[in-house]
Amino acid sequence: MDLAPSPTPSPHTKDCRKDYTATVEKYVILAVLAMFLLHVLGSLRRRSSHTLLHSIVMGVYTLSYPLVGYIVGLMKSSNFYYEDFTVWAVFLLLLLGSADNLTVCRLSDVDNWKSIHVKHILKGFWLVLIILIICKRHDVIYRYPLYAIVLVVILKGYVRIASMRMVSKSYLCKKVKVIAEYMQQQHKDNLEESFDPVTMEGYRYIVAGEKYCIKRQPGCTPWYKRGDFVTVEKIWQCTGRLLVLERGKLLKDLCLSMALSKMLNRRFVGFRLSEAGHDKTRDFVFKGLLAGDKPHQRAFRVIEEELVFVHDFYYTRYSYLYQKGRYIALSLPIIMLGLCLWLTYLLVKHFKSGSVLVATIFVTVVVAFLEAYQLYLYISSGWFKVALIQSYINTPFLRRSRCLEMIIGLLLRLKAFAPWKRNLGQYCILQELGRKSRVRNCLHYATLRLVDKASKNGLKKSEKLSENVKKAIVDSLLRSNGNLTNGVTSLQNNGVSCLSWACDANTTDGAVARTIVVWHIATTLCEQKLDKKAKEEDAVKTASTLSKYCMHLLAFAPNLLPDHSSVSESILDQSIDEASKLLKEGKNKKIKGKNKKIEGRCEILMEINTDDGCVRDEKKLVAKGVHLAKQLTDNIHDFTTRWKVLSDFWAEMMLYVSPSDDAREHLEVLAKGGEFITHLWALLTHAGVLKRGPTGPKDVV
Repeated sequence: MDLAPSPTPSPHTKDCRKDYTATVEKYVILAVLAMFLLHVLGSLRRRSSHTLLHSIVMGVYTLSYPLVGYIVGLMKSSNFYYEDFTVWAVFLLLLLGSADNLTVCRLSDVDNWKSIHVKHILKGFWLVLIILIICKRHDVIYRYPLYAIVLVVILKGYVRIASMRMVSKSYLCKKVKVIAEYMQQQHKDNLEESFDPVTMEGYRYIVAGEKYCIKRQPGCTPWYKRGDFVTVEKIWQCTGRLLVLERGKLLKDLCLSMALSKMLNRRFVGFRLSEAGHDKTRDFVFKGLLAGDKPHQRAFRVIEEELVFVHDFYYTRYSYLYQKGRYIALSLPIIMLGLCLWLTYLLVKHFKSGSVLVATIFVTVVVAFLEAYQLYLYISSGWFKVALIQSYINTPFLRRSRCLEMIIGLLLRLKAFAPWKRNLGQYCILQELGRKSRVRNCLHYATLRLVDKASKNGLKKSEKLSENVKKAIVDSLLRSNGNLTNGVTSLQNNGVSCLSWACDANTTDGAVARTIVVWHIATTLCEQKLDKKAKEEDAVKTASTLSKYCMHLLAFAPNLLPDHSSVSESILDQSIDEASKLLKEGKNKKIKGKNKKIEGRCEILMEINTDDGCVRDEKKLVAKGVHLAKQLTDNIHDFTTRWKVLSDFWAEMMLYVSPSDDAREHLEVLAKGGEFITHLWALLTHAGVLKRGPTGPKDVV
């Protein structure tokens, strides 16, 4: 039945309608800008540890639901429905988690995927209701592209919910259990089989196809013997042009990263690594990844890409590109882009210029840009590339067709963002002593303690991860052959076992933190005695960078270290207080005022008398560090030897602190820019090195 024509509105009604529409328009533009920030900054989360970036993403993600709810309330409470409300309502649906690749900001949100789904449905229901009401009351010319966009938005919402469900505990445990059983069976059946970590012969790590285990039936051949899946060994044996050329090595390593990420997921779920301790596993890293002239380059490249897969699996919807519906997920941005262009054309063609029209076109253009951006992120992601390689291997026709092979090759050349920030956090006790953020303290009280108060640790700094640091750590790992110690081995190899007293060999909690503080103080004091040219030497920069990075972990990420975080924090606080006290007591007229700069502070500490037995006190860590610095400078006169000792020690110490059973902490860190220690933890995991070696007896000074 046709609706009766509406009465002609009065001038007053027109003004009210204009003001009301302008209010809704402003909030809609604000929502679109929020969507833009969430989309762009959300894709940069794993590459940056900057607090502001993560705060913005978290804030927009948290406020998006109430913002949409408020705008929906404004639209519903109006006595009239403006035609542009339909376009705005449709694109508000995108802000409800459908316009970007981010699924969750925090790992804890994964288990709440059902409640998030319910909120999405409720607000989406009201938006769709508004669209239907307006389209019924008015003969909206662009209703057909709007209906199509609504359908696409619903499908995008489904992809998001499905991606979240895939990493929920109930679903993930079943999926990872398949990999755990497979690896257990592989190492049970093939103990006598020959293997080669260079050609990957015998390494049947699963890249794709584990889903076939769900289809197995009683009495049938076990799924892991049917060969329905793609393994690392199968990829290395492929003779297709794309995988044989020089660039093919990088593509093979990308597939290897995918397989390793699936194996690493067992640690996040809590399954045992059945292959740990086997020679085949150890050789995979020591004679495979770490083989060649520059082993550190390939090893860390593979691990970097692996952790990208892990991050994307838990925090984004890229992993859906690896499922049955990947072509639907890939086509949605393309369809949305076309619909946005269609809608823009109709708006420009049938309506006169005006502020409302400009706002509507602005919203449409921004959404179109975001969809194009999302499409590029999809295609350039490792998930799409590995899926493409999988199809290339399983389909002989693709390998025979030069044209299709060329197209695939071009798609595989698209570059994504760098895997992670590739920076090492840096923290120096003597440099940051006494520094506090007044702004953060003001925010702490202004927000009623919602923002954490500035710690006495000082400000976060970072240094670019150099090739020399990677090389030093890999060389140390190769020398150790997986037997990790807290620095005593490097001291013995360099002929300075007399310094092993500074490596705390106690089994009590806090031994690692105490050792780090002592050697950090000593390294800092030795570094300040050098001129500018000497500080640029590779060994000096390596030792200094790793020293400050270990202190950064102690100050800002103690959960990633072996000691309990509360114990580590207590030891650091005691060391800061001790350093402040020593600097205050050590001031004299000759160097008065110099304790405000690191050079003067080091000069003061080096004048302290440490021969009175204070180094035997476990609480006087700064004094121990001063004593160690004096021994390094007095007993090792050769500059090169001294800094080789320090460089080798810190490389070994970095490996020693990397093994951890608390895998979830590493998973949390991946969404906040990542940490270098997570890369070492993953590398040692694939070598089967899950525990630390004995530290040896504690020598007496």
